[in-house]
Amino acid sequence: MREGLTMGVDYRVKVALPSRDVAQGICRKAGIGGHLNVEGDRADFYPAPPSTPSEWAQASVSIDADGFVVCLLANSSFARQVLGSIVQLAASEGVVTVEEL
Repeated sequence: MREGLTMGVDYRVKVALPSRDVAQGICRKAGIGGHLNVEGDRADFYPAPPSTPSEWAQASVSIDADGFVVCLLANSSFARQVLGSIVQLAASEGVVTVEEL
């Protein structure tokens, strides 16, 4: 396992969003300043474009019916910044609750 990587800590970010498009937009905005790979209802965040196809994302976000599940895959300031950005951007859409899973 590479230095700085953990098994991951999951957080549920609950917020009532009008559509999945809004949720995907929040992920795209949270990824500004890094590299974002979006596939369907999942977004993987990297601090820079991956140097190899097997490089792990530092944070991963799944879009759920009631918001997001954010998994911090690395103990890094970038991963924590992604979580903070998701929460801040979601708060502009309504009341947000965050719980560690």
